[in-house]
Order: sequence, then structure tokens, then C-alpha cells
Amino acid sequence: MRLIINNYRQFFFLILCSTVFLTSCKKDVDVKVITPADEVAGLQKLQEFTQGDYTFYIYKKDTGNLVVGYNEVYIQLKNNLTGNYVEDATLSWKPLMHMGSISHACPYSAISKVANTNTLYKGYFIFIMASDDVDYWEITYDYTNGTDTIVSAANRLTVNNPTGRVRYQSFIGSDNLSYFLALVEPTAPQVGTNDITAYLYKKVDMLTFNQVVTDIIQIDPRMPDMDNHTSPSNVNLTYDSTTGIYKGKLNMTMTGYWKVNLIVRDAGNTILKGDSITSTTTASSIYFEIEF
Repeated sequence: MRLIINNYRQFFFLILCSTVFLTSCKKDVDVKVITPADEVAGLQKLQEFTQGDYTFYIYKKDTGNLVVGYNEVYIQLKNNLTGNYVEDATLSWKPLMHMGSISHACPYSAISKVANTNTLYKGYFIFIMASDDVDYWEITYDYTNGTDTIVSAANRLTVNNPTGRVRYQSFIGSDNLSYFLALVEPTAPQVGTNDITAYLYKKVDMLTFNQVVTDIIQIDPRMPDMDNHTSPSNVNLTYDSTTGIYKGKLNMTMTGYWKVNLIVRDAGNTILKGDSITSTTTASSIYFEIEF
């Protein structure tokens, strides 16, 4: 009897060991190592260029073309001596448009690490004019370690005038200051309520553009091809200090062409730019366009 019990014990022990082994192997198989190539999957490469021991890889979503208005840009940085991508880079950049003896910048963000990635960084530019054969944009990228610059690389690039619907407006406000308003979302609009987000900047001088955080951006979406009807339950855009962007709600009740009429008001409720829609004023002087 004791022999039979011992055999049963050995049998169950072998089953237990086999189960643990197979479970461990399955876990090993299921673990996927995320590579730098995986982290840029779905992005379009704009450029790559080498300065010193480092190569900068520049990416963008959609077609990969830079346009006047909002552009979200992604960066990877490779150390060519080690063959590894830098995972703890402190990166900064500066845009500059060269126009003969005159140069100017544009609104742009700081560079931050993309969440849940090891090697990917991002930021944005709001280009205020297109480049051509004579006038061109140049971006200077700096990789630093504390106060020391490890590498600084300047690279020329092309910025095109956008095609399709209007997603960017520049204007002189009633305060005689220059403003730059860029639509970010929606990029995939749908029938019903959509999140609408935008950036608003004003020009301080040729090299300085400050983000405006106290204004209100009123929206009045209309369908010009459908008797200019509007929609209910829209929410004007106000600045969200947590995300650093203007946010609102845009309700589009059907597919088709929508003109999102805009009025920008300052903190004192003074209209900086834009018009209310009436029986005689069918569109504002500033607007975004969405078609889906």
C-alpha cells in the first residue's frame, strides 16, 4: 500500500512540474520585446541626418509632409558609436525661417518623451508660412546632458501650403496683435459629438510667440450646402491647463461639409476676431472646415 501511495505522489509531482514548465514556457513565448522600429510603426519618416556621433530620425503621422499650420513631429536619436537609440535624451529645438536678410520663428512646443515608449520623443510646430526655393525653414536640434550640449544639428526642411479644408487661421486682432490659431482635433470626425482641440498663439516679436491661455474660442458649426443649418449642444473652446490646449465639444449631426465659424474673445470678453452668424452674415471671417 505504501508503495502505491509513493507512486501516486511521484505521479502528481511529475504532473505539477510539467504544468509549471509549460506555463513558464508559454509566458516566455508571449513576451514581446518592443524594438525602436516597433515604436515608429505607422509613422512616416520625414528625414534622417547625422551630426557627430548621432543620427536624428524625424517622423510625422499621415502623409509625412510638413504643412502650414499644426504639425506633430516625432524624433528618435541613435548613438552611432554604440548602435543604440538614446532612451533618456534631453532634447530641444528651434525653428527659423530664412528670408534673405530677415529671419523669423513660429509657434512651437517643447519636446517630451512619448508615453509608454523607450526611444520616441515628440513635439509640435505651427508653421506660419510655406517655404520655397529661396525662403526656407531650418530646425536646430540640441541634445544636452544637464548644461552640456552633446550635439547640435541644424537641418533644412520643406513646408508646404496645406491642401484640402482649412485647419489654420492667422489674423490681426482688434488689439492690433498677430494671432495664430491651429486646429488639432478632430482628425477622424464622426456623426455626433466630437472633441475639438486647438492651439492659440500671439506674436511678441520675430522670434517669440507666446501661447494664449485666457481667451475663449466660440464655435458655430454650419452646413453651407444645407441651408447653413447649425447643430445643438456645442461647447466653446477654453484653455485646459492640464493638457496645455484649448478644448471644446463639436456636434455634427450628419456627414458632409461643415464650416466651423469662430469668434475669439479675450479675457475681458472683447472680440479679437470673428463674426456672429445672422440672416445677413452667413460665415465668420475666421473659421475651420471639416468634411467627412
